Amino acid sequence: MVWIHGGGFYTGSGDSDFYGPEFFMEHDVILVTINYRLEVLGFLCLDTEEVPGNAGMKDQVLALKWVKQNIAAFGGDPNNVTIFGCSAGSASVSCHLVSRMSEGLFNKAICQSGVCLNEWSYNLYARQRAFQLGKLLGKDTDDPKELLDFLRTVPATSLINIQLPFLECKYNDILDSILFGPVVEKVGSDDSKFLTDLPIELVKNGQFAKVPLILGFTSGDGIEIARKLPHLAGFLTTPGAVVPRELKLKWEPEKVQKADERIRKHYFNDKPISVEQIQEYSDLETDRVFLYNIVRYARYHLQYASEPVYFYEFVAESERNITKKSYNMESLKGVCHSDELPYLFNVTCLDIPLSDESMDIIKQFVTLWTNFATTGKPTLSTEEWKPFKEQDRNYYIIGKSLQCKKDPRKDNITFWEDIYEETQLNVINK
Repeated sequence: MVWIHGGGFYTGSGDSDFYGPEFFMEHDVILVTINYRLEVLGFLCLDTEEVPGNAGMKDQVLALKWVKQNIAAFGGDPNNVTIFGCSAGSASVSCHLVSRMSEGLFNKAICQSGVCLNEWSYNLYARQRAFQLGKLLGKDTDDPKELLDFLRTVPATSLINIQLPFLECKYNDILDSILFGPVVEKVGSDDSKFLTDLPIELVKNGQFAKVPLILGFTSGDGIEIARKLPHLAGFLTTPGAVVPRELKLKWEPEKVQKADERIRKHYFNDKPISVEQIQEYSDLETDRVFLYNIVRYARYHLQYASEPVYFYEFVAESERNITKKSYNMESLKGVCHSDELPYLFNVTCLDIPLSDESMDIIKQFVTLWTNFATTGKPTLSTEEWKPFKEQDRNYYIIGKSLQCKKDPRKDNITFWEDIYEETQLNVINK
């Protein structure tokens, strides 16, 4: 089992002080955690052969190749590799699903709160960001070679500590706070590119790994965005602010405006978005920024692949839900983005209590993941986890108890399928 850490492509590591392996060591698996270059050092893109972008993703590919070639020496099976991650780590896993470069390096995948269709998982303006960075550091040029030569003289601490303002682009978005991340590479042969096209185009064409999947979300993923509402309230008054950028870039302004009005009516009943509506705003961002595109990926997978998709919602709350507490957002409903991690890993860098009740949740959660990695089925002797189907959208509630239900957030997902005009999927190459 190869864990790819999250952190918005700008922070984090695979260190055992946060991703302690102890809970996994009760099972017959080998846990591998990796590091990869982050932020400008890992995702600088100049659209040139020397700096095409995605260096951090290619680090991950190299790690997966190493596992494939060497894990047998540690008692592992190179033909039974599961990649898994949360947040940007989950989006990374999903990017490996659509990358030719990663083909054959893994056999199953688990995506926790992120897929390559989520708009924060890839960067549309990486080249502009690079030149913006150079200008703020003292080099105003439009020559990529000149910029690269200059950036090589800048101390690494200066490169990563600078704050970049909003770009002037057609549509600003709250997700622009992720400055550097995966990109579609524009130069070189397809064999040299990690991403050859926008993820949605690859997925619509069925150009992804046909492997067993677990996909899911936490019940309050949107708290990660909603906690910033006091700073976002002004931006959110902008017409179109709540419309996904993918749609804004392909629609006429009138259609964007109509969708904006529908979304505001659906979630806020036409009230202005303010701190008084923080719960409603959190629900919106859970669906818009995370859940809809995770369901969307599952649906496209089923159009092309015979391998199963297992879908889940993580709802467990105990003393181990540290993120929501640290944000002082305990009044909001739901499990915050990434708050499932202390139920998978022994976090030793923070003082997190461990009760008998939370230990029971941990044992069940880790067993589901390790059984899937071992056999391809997330099985327990209790409640059966049925695969997700287009007409039978089973999903598993992972909490203090386990339960298989149908249709996650049905009303909201139906609403977004209508917004995206995807009640019937646009399958290009079946």
